[in-house]
Amino acid sequence: MTEPCPSCGLLDQVQHVPAVYHGGHSFFRGQGPTVAVPIGDGLVHTSSQVSGVSVTAVARSLDPFPPPRRGGGLLAATILLALVGSCFLLLPFSVSDDPPPGGAASEALGTALFALPSVCVYVAAGVLVWLYVRRVRAHRRQRRGVPAARQVWEQGWFCHRCGGVYFADSGRLLTPAHFRHLVARAGGYDR
Repeated sequence: MTEPCPSCGLLDQVQHVPAVYHGGHSFFRGQGPTVAVPIGDGLVHTSSQVSGVSVTAVARSLDPFPPPRRGGGLLAATILLALVGSCFLLLPFSVSDDPPPGGAASEALGTALFALPSVCVYVAAGVLVWLYVRRVRAHRRQRRGVPAARQVWEQGWFCHRCGGVYFADSGRLLTPAHFRHLVARAGGYDR
């Protein structure tokens, strides 16, 4: 059993934080709207399956996990830049058949100028690879911290009357945002 809420002193509206979090998720599945699609001389009526998760604001405010990592936008941009850089790299080879007047120095300068866009694109791709590696490392660090964060998270109690979270051994009520910050700090992903 737990201690009563430090703010209101009552226990009837107090619930364990994991119970509030999991109880705030509702899964639904149903039939979507019917749509008439013209086919030839007639109409075909179709409908789709709809499914999803509904999350309450309280459950969202008590979420102990780090925010999800977005998709591979950096990786896709790197691949695109590498392809563009390869196209720019063909420029010096296309002008090597027709040497400029002025000798070898002029030819080297012309090749360098035509290769400059390719080098810039490859540097940008290198920066994106570096950012991607940093993001993957941060994600791994966050995942390693989830068990420690979960331990702190599971010790919390939520008072529905006061809208705050407290620990049974402490005498102060925390806002859900402050509680979530403490959980993130315990997991090492508060940055």
